[in-house]
Amino acid sequence: MKTPLLILAPLSMLALAACNKTETPAESEAATEAAAKTAAAEIELPPAITASGTYRCADNTILYVDFLGKNEAADIRVGDKAATAVRVTAPAAEAPAADAAAAPAAEAAPAGPMKSADGENSLSGEGKQINVKLAGKGAQTCKSS
Repeated sequence: MKTPLLILAPLSMLALAACNKTETPAESEAATEAAAKTAAAEIELPPAITASGTYRCADNTILYVDFLGKNEAADIRVGDKAATAVRVTAPAAEAPAADAAAAPAAEAAPAGPMKSADGENSLSGEGKQINVKLAGKGAQTCKSS
């Protein structure tokens, strides 16, 4: 009874070894690595939160604002920290002139207020006082304590 089992075990292993469809394992590993590199190159991380603040506006609305990156965007939450955030982004910086390339490279500050994609929300300022316009409300000044 043990003899047929001992003969069947190596035969079943041989059958399973024949299932490998690639000619060489190095080819499949190279293809996997190439696919991983292209996938990693396409991923862009979101900007980091550089500052956060709680602001009270003139109409007693409480805003929670997270400033992202180098003042390139901000997330505004109205009334509750867990509320859905409205993302406002700074306008794209203009390309430097050709003769400005000789000058030392300086970080360009965003020109104008940050606006949402639909244009209904905007934010300007930073630190203790900001100016904000929310959808359905007029422009107002908000202060942090």
